[in-house]
Amino acid sequence: MNEAVRAALAAWGLEPSPEALARLEAYVAALKAQNAVQNLVSSKDEPLLWERHVLDSLAGAVPLRRLLKPGAAVADAGSGAGFPGLPLAAVLPELRFELLDSRVRRCDFLRQAAAAMGCANVAVFNRRVGEGGEAAATRYAAVTERAMGHLENILPQCLNILARGGFFLAWQSAAQLAADRPAVAAAARRGGAGPAETFSYRLPGESADRHILVFRKG
Repeated sequence: MNEAVRAALAAWGLEPSPEALARLEAYVAALKAQNAVQNLVSSKDEPLLWERHVLDSLAGAVPLRRLLKPGAAVADAGSGAGFPGLPLAAVLPELRFELLDSRVRRCDFLRQAAAAMGCANVAVFNRRVGEGGEAAATRYAAVTERAMGHLENILPQCLNILARGGFFLAWQSAAQLAADRPAVAAAARRGGAGPAETFSYRLPGESADRHILVFRKG
């Protein structure tokens, strides 16, 4: 972790423990090692893993720590290479994370990475959001989603697995937030949810804010 990342975390009021930092370092090492054979992230992104992916994921720790009680269950929808679920699990050991992905090889990596990190608060499930399976009946206190696709298409499935009073966190760019998206508002209403807050932040070297939209299910 470089000083720019540390400074950003401090500005957000996050001070990861030495144990959490070790878990994050183990995750980045596992990701780099596996990326050579599995193409988990773009090769162009490898030099910027901390700034572009890990730090971006950790922004979600700010609202999650404030909104959830210890022991709450969080689903990471379409976890892919582990963003944001694994970085969040590293710094929020008081929460339980279930990583959901439809690809077997991605799930294999997620399990290997969680083991290398020593994250006992992580479980991985090979399924799409909304499909049946071992964890299908679970209703979560929060669901996270980063870079899965169009928000209006993702909202219904993610809201469906939320408990009443739960929170859905969606990572969004400045352009996405500025766009007129009546379909997003309509999908939220159909799912019984409404906007709760927007957490805005900026990554090192960028000139525009990024945002996490938080919806609350009534």
